[in-house]
Amino acid sequence: MSANLCTDTFPRLPDAQTRLLGVIGHPVSHSLSPAIHNPALAMLGLNMRYLAFPVHPDRLPQAVRGFAAMGMLGFNATVPHKEALVPLMDWLEPLAQRIGAVNTVLIDEQGRLHGYNTDAPGFVDALLERHPLSLRQCNVVLLGAGGAARGVVAGLLEAGCQRITVANRTVARAAQLIADLASHYPTAALHAAPMQEAALPLERCDLLINTTLLGLHDQEPFPLSLHALPAQALVCDIVYAPAETPLLRAARQRGLATLNGLGMLLHQASRAFTLWTGQKMPLDFVRQRLLDML
Repeated sequence: MSANLCTDTFPRLPDAQTRLLGVIGHPVSHSLSPAIHNPALAMLGLNMRYLAFPVHPDRLPQAVRGFAAMGMLGFNATVPHKEALVPLMDWLEPLAQRIGAVNTVLIDEQGRLHGYNTDAPGFVDALLERHPLSLRQCNVVLLGAGGAARGVVAGLLEAGCQRITVANRTVARAAQLIADLASHYPTAALHAAPMQEAALPLERCDLLINTTLLGLHDQEPFPLSLHALPAQALVCDIVYAPAETPLLRAARQRGLATLNGLGMLLHQASRAFTLWTGQKMPLDFVRQRLLDML
């Protein structure tokens, strides 16, 4: 099917052979995943549909068993289910096991649940697509120590990054993130630090990544200045709406290269899409649709 024929109206109605995909979360109404996957499925002529399912955390095990029982092909997970899915899987890829979070599940013909994490490599895919860095040589400063930070750090380590400082308001949480991952990447230099400018190696930073929501609200200014960053530094924010966060605006005004979270959203979805369908997602087509929407 050509791209110009692909609209929000599917080329045919679902039938008895239609396979179901979806995303679960609580809440999940904000998810852009249906807007990513359904046009891609339609463009490739695949008889599949992707829906959003609100699942309360207390009902996660029942929902997952129900998806397997009904012959669903697979699903994504967003907050707050990624960590809770881990013990429910029949098989975990090593990366998802190291991160302790699953965002993509493939259900095989026997109803077995295969858990993956496509967030981590999705970030690296998006980063290298726009900025072909030598990650092994990069000095990285990452802000935040939550689930998103854990995935990004693991993705960078998998890609060969050797020097990462994780900064968080609660330093103990950053230290725990590092302790959880350090044994799997013994050659990497990982450090925890408070989120204070004087405590961070910003003058040697090649890649600054924000995984927090700091600075998005007027009453909460971003806690760091960018004046110490080298001119060649790249500044990333995993937020995709707004497309330019206060951090990225400040970086652009300083003449620094920037990257928002839209690429990560697309690339993690693309990897999940391939796991389920065996085909490559038409990324350029889907990206343009999302840009038009946002």
